[in-house]
Amino acid sequence: MFRVAHTIHHDHDLGLVILAALLCIFGSWVVSRLYKHVLEQPRRQALIWCYLTAMTAGITVWCTHFIAILAYQLDAPATFHFSLTFLSLIIAIIGSTLGVLIAGLVKSRRATILGGAIFGLAIAAMHYTGMVAYRVQGTIHWDIQYLVASVIISVVLTTLALGAARRGGRRSVLSMAGLLALAIILLHFTGMAAFQVTPLPALPDYANPVEYRLIALIIAGTATVIALAAFFSYVVENRTRSESVEELRKARDAAESASRAKSEFMSVLSHELRTPLTIVIGYASFLSELKNHNLAKLAPEEKPAPPHFEKMGDQAQLYGQRIKFAGGQLLTIINDILDYTNMELNELALDKTLFDTRALLEEVVEEHHGSAHDKTATLHIDTPALSVTADRRRSLQLLGHIVGNALKFSKARDIYLRVRLQSGGFCFEVEDNGVGIAAEDLDRIFEAFTQIEDADDRAEGGTGLGLAICKKLALAHGGDITVKSTLGQGTTFSVFIPGATQMAEPVMLAQAS
Repeated sequence: MFRVAHTIHHDHDLGLVILAALLCIFGSWVVSRLYKHVLEQPRRQALIWCYLTAMTAGITVWCTHFIAILAYQLDAPATFHFSLTFLSLIIAIIGSTLGVLIAGLVKSRRATILGGAIFGLAIAAMHYTGMVAYRVQGTIHWDIQYLVASVIISVVLTTLALGAARRGGRRSVLSMAGLLALAIILLHFTGMAAFQVTPLPALPDYANPVEYRLIALIIAGTATVIALAAFFSYVVENRTRSESVEELRKARDAAESASRAKSEFMSVLSHELRTPLTIVIGYASFLSELKNHNLAKLAPEEKPAPPHFEKMGDQAQLYGQRIKFAGGQLLTIINDILDYTNMELNELALDKTLFDTRALLEEVVEEHHGSAHDKTATLHIDTPALSVTADRRRSLQLLGHIVGNALKFSKARDIYLRVRLQSGGFCFEVEDNGVGIAAEDLDRIFEAFTQIEDADDRAEGGTGLGLAICKKLALAHGGDITVKSTLGQGTTFSVFIPGATQMAEPVMLAQAS
């Protein structure tokens, strides 16, 4: 080791030695990152990264060697044999490729040892081919012990470097980079210690040309650019893969959420269909047994009197009303499902006409009068009469869903229905002073099959399609629906619809009022 250190200090330009070492360390780090990436890839994808890793390793090793050769100072003129110098570069690239392919694709301990040995021998072969290409005017003597030692150092440290990359953890890349840089540097300077030159006495004061430094800087810059390009490719690919994984994760989460929402919808739907069907079947059964049930209450010889028929009629009327109500619930659920299905298939056709919005709002209030009475809520119409162009039936359906939800879920005492002009069209508003909606749920409420309440403990009905239908109706008109809400203060739904608007005629105002 003393002889190696003496060779570095006495026989080399320290500036160029430091430059070669820095290039070697940086190149080894890039090669280590790329090789670690190879080990993490499937076999088919790893192949291209093996070639990129080997190319970067071969060029880095060769450039380090050539700069260090330029740093070698002799008291005799020296030249380079071009063919042999180029051959040393080819040896470095091919040997690196074989070693990385074997160790990176097979991914076993034996393959790592074999790949590391080939890689190390390739570095040594490159070095000594380059030394043969280094033509100096003097007598050359090789120290076999240092020569053999340099080859062993190269093989052992390169094998350990590839083995270090197979270990997990963050330090595996740094370990491989350190061992690989050490293998290249020790191989070179141990080999230079084996290289003994006795210059010819003709030029005792000869020194290496100053141009060697410029050549060394050019080579170092070129190698750095190549290593940076390889590292940049790794970064871009890794970033792209991370983004792809993130997109796949989001798609998976969305699919799971949709599947969960549909499962909850089926649970809700089974409950919503079973309840009114039970009512229909139960009261239909009562009606079928009503006559026999009332006759059984009479004495054996007693004949039915008019009061009996009146009582039976009242009971039949009550049962019929309940059957009608339950049937209406079933029809609403089925209509919602069919409407949403048609909208999903882009089969929604609008019949746009000019209509009075105040009359429309009064119809909505009349439709929900019973529900509002049951909830002790008051529906207010707070708007002037406007004539607008839109699909009246769909607008009634849209407002019906929003008002129905407000009555069922908001616990509001006052609900205000408004229509106001807006640039390019008009806007329906439904505002309540109920419990409000949490900010994190504001986007979810417009998703199909989704309700804020759990399917098992909801006090109110619903399929979770109402606001999804409203969203699609608004979009079909070329508008949109938005919501603002504050917990404990209330919620406001706004539906913007583009189209022609005008104030209603005075006669219409009088009729509406």
